[in-house]
Amino acid sequence: TVAHEIRNPLGGIRGFAALLARDLKQNECLSRLVEKILQGAKDLERVVDELLEFTRPIQLRLRSVGCAELVDVAVTFLEPDNRGVEIRNCVDRTLLILADPERMHQVFLNILLNAVQSIQGSGQVIVTGEVRDDQVVIAFSDTGCGMTAEQMEQAFSPFYTTKEKGTGLGLAIAAKIVESHGGQLDVTSQPGAGSTFYVLLPRADKQ
Repeated sequence: TVAHEIRNPLGGIRGFAALLARDLKQNECLSRLVEKILQGAKDLERVVDELLEFTRPIQLRLRSVGCAELVDVAVTFLEPDNRGVEIRNCVDRTLLILADPERMHQVFLNILLNAVQSIQGSGQVIVTGEVRDDQVVIAFSDTGCGMTAEQMEQAFSPFYTTKEKGTGLGLAIAAKIVESHGGQLDVTSQPGAGSTFYVLLPRADKQ
């Protein structure tokens, strides 16, 4: 209810700001101010969308899909240079899971974004996959700043974040999506030594 109450006036703010932007194209100074209004409205809308995403029941459209393919798609949504971070997709192309591709892409993108943002300067994110008993395990290992034990405990809690800008819902939503697939999202980390996020999913032939 709160999210919808915010979205309605927010739509008005965005619409009127867009009209101002159109009429003030010739005034560079005022045009920049209107752009800041539009960016602020966009940021608020993202918060509302994430809040609604977290509270809604998850509907899945399952099909057999390649894990490596899902990683490839997620990588394409990151910034072109990834801020100097190299992302290596080492997942076997034959590794298949029964999943909702759109939802699982969202999970992988959230994890990759967190990994890239944890790295100052240049670094690396390596994605690997393996079969363990009845599960497929996709591991995202980064060379970032790492986390304390307390931060790891809170990593998947809603509204917990260590970023200056962030809702703290990205990983919480990712965990909810993975759990809806009958899987689990885990993390291991040490301060200054990077982190590894593990996406554990039931094998396709065990669904």
